[in-house]
Amino acid sequence: MILLEMQVLADIAETAIFEDQMVKLLARKKYVELTQPFRVAFGTIAGLDVVEVELSHEGVVGRGECCPMAIYGQDADTTLAEIAAITPQIESGDLDRTSLQKVLPAQSARNAIDCAFWDVEAKLSGRSVWDIAGLEAPSIIPSDVTIGIMTPEETATFAAGLCGASSIKLKLGGEHDLECLAAVRSVLPDTPLFVDVNAGWTLDRLNALAPQLADAKVFMIEQPLAPQDDPQLDEYGRAVPICADESCHDRSDLDRLEGRYQYVNIKLDKTGGLTEALALAEAARQRGFGIMVGCMLGTGLAMAPAYVLASICDVVDLDAPLIVKDPAHRGVKHDGRQLHQFGADLWG
Repeated sequence: MILLEMQVLADIAETAIFEDQMVKLLARKKYVELTQPFRVAFGTIAGLDVVEVELSHEGVVGRGECCPMAIYGQDADTTLAEIAAITPQIESGDLDRTSLQKVLPAQSARNAIDCAFWDVEAKLSGRSVWDIAGLEAPSIIPSDVTIGIMTPEETATFAAGLCGASSIKLKLGGEHDLECLAAVRSVLPDTPLFVDVNAGWTLDRLNALAPQLADAKVFMIEQPLAPQDDPQLDEYGRAVPICADESCHDRSDLDRLEGRYQYVNIKLDKTGGLTEALALAEAARQRGFGIMVGCMLGTGLAMAPAYVLASICDVVDLDAPLIVKDPAHRGVKHDGRQLHQFGADLWG
């Protein structure tokens, strides 16, 4: 792993990669539907709009995709507007992947464009994204399977079908948290298990439930409290390590997370693309954090750059291909236990 190579390349790549040639940027939204509604602490999701970006130059097309989320004050239309606002700068060659980081905030719009830059850069240079980033390309990566908030009976039935999973993520923050946890352990007593609360608990509930989660061999609790309540974690009893998701967007967050969280969940829609995601992973690792990669919802076009990041992560939560309804949207294969490396025809 040579992440420093990626950073050096980015630092010296101040000249636009298109060499003053004609560039065209197109952005569109499309709806990605789930096989069935999926409940988490903040609501139920049946599908979401994603935004796809294409950068075209001399017959070469680079693509990227993002999934704007209302919980971060974004949607597909506002994201399209953000992209449209800087399209003239990109098409004129005034912006490249490095300068983009300073023009747009670490949100979904930057993610889609950043990943399109990575894709077109790879195709124009004849190098893979792996080579540009200085990373190895594993053929398979173990990934979890997520169980949404259900009744305890539904949870047990669903878990019974996951006996081959490499790990399980159980969504909590509902009415029957401990009963659902017991339901999973009744059929999967030894499968590595972590839980995701999506900011649905109070500190009192965290401290009350964490010892029982530890007894059930839960190895991590993801985002138990709302981000604004992070200072309360100074009073957490630490029975189970915790992971920052909604509380962690980019490197600027690490100072206030240190000492409160043991893991960070890196999602490209929060970091604003693969460029900052790799930099955040390296910075977090240097500070002693465990590294997790997650995703919103998306097609294989969004999963491919997340797969690149997953190759250097401790916990991989990229099971969107298992729950999107349209087979054409899956792109990256998840066989219920692990992800399989995507082809260059998809991305990178």
